Amino acid sequence: MAIEFKATKVNNNMKPEETSRYYAKAVTKGTVTLNRIIEDMCAESTVSKADVVAVIAGLGKHLIKNLQEGYTVKIDSLGTFSTSVRSPTVNSLEEVRPKDVSFSKINYLPEVHMLESFRNVSFKKVETKEEAKISKPRGRKPIRRK
Repeated sequence: MAIEFKATKVNNNMKPEETSRYYAKAVTKGTVTLNRIIEDMCAESTVSKADVVAVIAGLGKHLIKNLQEGYTVKIDSLGTFSTSVRSPTVNSLEEVRPKDVSFSKINYLPEVHMLESFRNVSFKKVETKEEAKISKPRGRKPIRRK
């Protein structure tokens, strides 16, 4: 099992005369839905689908509730969730007011064991359209006779 990646071109817009450079970018194989995960979990245990759905729905509800109340939420074996806020930069402490603060995002920090599980992962390069043009000769396709 490998994580697929492609070579992605990046241009330096500040120095257009420089040659283009490339970096690796992960390629997704698609999206795994919660329903698929629930079905997999049920197949590996004696827990019913309804029970798993109820627990996950409850977890989501309480995760949101606790984040909205200003708590950081740590879920063992998964990670830690917290919130960030934003506000304009001002010149004094007094000018930082609640009316100027807004929600920014939910932060997620994976558990250490989750990060460590990627230490020995393998990678597989997939061909991009640009590489396909280079590696395959252009021209007419041969006519196949029966």
